[in-house]
Amino acid sequence: MNDDFGAEEPAQRAMQKGPKKFFKLTFIVYGDRDEIEPILGVASGLKKAGHDVLFITHHSMKGLVELWGLRFGPGNPYDPQQQYATEYSSMIMAGQSGDLCLSKIIHLNNNFKLIEEATLTCIKRMTDIIVCNSLATVVGLAVARRLKLPFMGCYTTPETPTKAWPYMPHGGGKGSFGWSNYLSYSVALRAQWMALRKTVCEWHQKRVGVQRIDDGARNLALLHHQDFPVLHSFSPLILGKPQDWGRWIHPAGFWVPPTPTGWSAPDNVTRFLAAGNPPVFVGFGSMGNADEEGLAAVALEAARLTGVRMVLQSEWEGFRGASAKMPRLHHKKRVCGVVTGGVKLDSGAGPVLPSNVLVVSRDVPAQWLVPRCALAVHSGSTLWTGLTLKAGVPSLVCPFVGEQRFWSAHLEALGVAHAAVPVEALTPDALASAMTGALANTGLRTRAKEVVELLAKDRGVTSAVDIVSRFMQRPWDRTAMQILPRREGDMEMEEGKLMRSWQRYKFVLKDHSLEFHRYLPTGLHDPQVLGTVVVAGAEVTEDADDGGERFGLWIKEADTGGGKGAKYHLAAVSGRE
Repeated sequence: MNDDFGAEEPAQRAMQKGPKKFFKLTFIVYGDRDEIEPILGVASGLKKAGHDVLFITHHSMKGLVELWGLRFGPGNPYDPQQQYATEYSSMIMAGQSGDLCLSKIIHLNNNFKLIEEATLTCIKRMTDIIVCNSLATVVGLAVARRLKLPFMGCYTTPETPTKAWPYMPHGGGKGSFGWSNYLSYSVALRAQWMALRKTVCEWHQKRVGVQRIDDGARNLALLHHQDFPVLHSFSPLILGKPQDWGRWIHPAGFWVPPTPTGWSAPDNVTRFLAAGNPPVFVGFGSMGNADEEGLAAVALEAARLTGVRMVLQSEWEGFRGASAKMPRLHHKKRVCGVVTGGVKLDSGAGPVLPSNVLVVSRDVPAQWLVPRCALAVHSGSTLWTGLTLKAGVPSLVCPFVGEQRFWSAHLEALGVAHAAVPVEALTPDALASAMTGALANTGLRTRAKEVVELLAKDRGVTSAVDIVSRFMQRPWDRTAMQILPRREGDMEMEEGKLMRSWQRYKFVLKDHSLEFHRYLPTGLHDPQVLGTVVVAGAEVTEDADDGGERFGLWIKEADTGGGKGAKYHLAAVSGRE
């Protein structure tokens, strides 16, 4: 663990006087590159705004984190690109996208040492807030509850429960019935909890002092129902915010990271782009790990069949080094679960590629490359959806798992994508036919340009940074972001008696009035008295700030009447209304 985790980086932070304006944020983010890179853009934006940011993720992502100018914190030592690449292939072949999602959760969260390391890191650097993606939820939630810190969700997939669509990682698409959609989240949370309960319960008993965690699915659901900010990486201009999401749930635009500072395009890339018409971009991002060689072979054969110029972004090791070779596509070879057909490319052909194809690695940023292409063939993840929409380039989606099927259908409905070719139907002939149809459809290009103009109002990363900064600079909202247990039912209170409800809240009944104290998140400040409420009616609420937002405190008077010794019932307390 680095010794400088607690160091104050921006010079202006040391000069702070009065209310705190700059904060220490610790990101805990797990997953593949398609999951991590959009959140890196948000973290980088917060660093530029003056905040001190530490990014905890996989060891294999250290170079990527440092490329964005962020400090890297060692997290899970396993490499997501390698350890479950074989699981990607076998599960996708069997159509088990739900099992694949659950497998990720188990790999990423069922790690006692990881929780310990993240906790020690946050303590050492006196973290102000923990920010996690959905895969790091269980770890981040445990750490936040242990340290009594504010918590914020930063999700690349719309995973907050809603009636508008079902739980995306387990199937995607738009369901017909609102309550069945909502129920899908409950089912998913319960399945995740069954995989995680032993580790999480043991950790809470050892470090938090909670001897028993009730219904685990409800504890995970706390993340979605507790009233703290959750940012989602999609634009409400493209996909409307569901009506059943609270005001603390924010569709914060597509987080398409900018091209890294100082990067310049290799000469062979610029020469290829200048040598003819805009090419077709083909890249499956992290989904390509399922079968890099097979996917590359399908793409190259489709390029041969159509004759189109193509830029293939692939990490297949066979393309590298002096012994580079062509990928082989054998008769009846399965590519991600597909019997491809009888094409065979000679493995002894050496490093010579067709003249109409250029192969690049992910070192060439797609956010730079895609806008220079005529069509983008991709997996349909949230990252690729936002990238192609903001680039004004039509899409041909080859979805692998649930979330990608959802975005694929939505892009088609917007009129910016050709009919999808799911991975289970991906063959050279199918890809070649779809590419030809998409390139011939001028309506796709026209509509894509219209959507770009619409998304000119989408501030993406800047919007996410503004939301985080605004909440952190308002102590009331920072307190509201804490993970606090909810109380069900009534709690009886007596005049003149102190009731300490949680670590940061005190309630005192005095002369028919409720005095409410609040402690700030750091626990180092004197309690702040927010005033009193006269308990005069059957139900009253506390207005907590000058913006008129209610704290959500409901007091019901008992039937015994007023006067000394009267009893009241505290019906509900939550972080926000």
